[in-house]
Amino acid sequence: MEQQKNSKKVLKITLLVFLAVGLLVSFLPFGTEASWRHIFRFFGLTDFAAAADNAPLSIHVLDVGKADSIFVACEGKYMLVDGGTQDCGEGIAEYLDRRDVKKLDFVFNTHPDADHIGGLGYIIRHYQVGSYFAPDVPQNLIPQGEEYAAVQTALRQTDTAGRSPFCGESMQLGSLKIKVLAPVKTGDSTNNNSIILMLTFGKNRFLLMGDAEKEEERDLMEKWENLSANVLKIGHHGSSTSTSEPFLRAVQPNFAVISVARDTSRLPKRDVLKRLWDANIPVYRTDVSGTLVFMSDGEKITVLTEK
Repeated sequence: MEQQKNSKKVLKITLLVFLAVGLLVSFLPFGTEASWRHIFRFFGLTDFAAAADNAPLSIHVLDVGKADSIFVACEGKYMLVDGGTQDCGEGIAEYLDRRDVKKLDFVFNTHPDADHIGGLGYIIRHYQVGSYFAPDVPQNLIPQGEEYAAVQTALRQTDTAGRSPFCGESMQLGSLKIKVLAPVKTGDSTNNNSIILMLTFGKNRFLLMGDAEKEEERDLMEKWENLSANVLKIGHHGSSTSTSEPFLRAVQPNFAVISVARDTSRLPKRDVLKRLWDANIPVYRTDVSGTLVFMSDGEKITVLTEK
C-alpha cells in the first residue's frame, strides 16, 4: 500500500514538472516558436554539437544505430544523406531543430534499404526539401516494405522534386563541392547501387560510401583516378563485404567513420577493423562515441564526439 502511494506521488510530481515546463516555455522571451537551441541555452543545457554551428563546414554522422544518417551544414545551407530506420525520423528532426534548420537544400537516399530510407518520409513531410536524390534501382531490387512507399507518398504529397543523379554530376552546397562518383553502372544488389559522394571543401575531402560493397569499390577504382579523402565513411556498417585493402590504398584516409550499433551481428567485423588498424587509420564509431561531428575550415579537420 505504501509503495502504491509513493508511485502515485511520483506520477503527480512528474505531471506537475511537465506542466510547469510547458507554462514556462510559453512565457520565455523567444515565444512559443522557441527553437531547441534557444531552450538549451536558456536552461543552461549542453548541446555538444553547438560548437559546430559557426564552423564553415560541419559533417554530422548521427548516432542512429545500425543505420545511416549524415547531416551536412555549410554556410547556412543544409543537406541530409540518408534517414536511418523509420523510427529515427523524429530523432533526426529534433537534431535538425537544434541546428535551427528550416530547409534542407538537398536530401540524398544512397539506396532504398530500410536502414537508410526509413526516416526520410518523416523528414520530407516536416521540412522544405529543395531537391531529393535517389539511385535508379532496377524494379526487381526495389524493397516491398512500407519505408520505400512512405517516401514516395511524402514526395508526391509535398510536391518535392526527386530524381536520380548521374555518375560524375557536380553540385554545390554553399562553398562545398559535391560530386556523385557512383553508381558507375547498375549493380546486382541495392547495396551495389549506392550513391557515393565525394565532398570537397578547400583542401579537405570526405568520401561517403553508403552501403557499397567490394564490387562497387572496384567500379570506383576503375572509373576514378583520384579517390583520396581525408575522411572515409566506411561502407555497409563495417561488414566484411566492404572496405577492401586495394580500396583503402586508393583512398588513404586520415580518419575512418563507422555508423553502427552494438548488436548480435557483431559489426564492425574484426577483419575490417584489422585492415584499418594495419593501415594506421584512426577509427571513429557511433556505437562507441555517439554522434560524430567533423568540422572543417578548408585546411584542417576537427572532430567532436558526443560521448
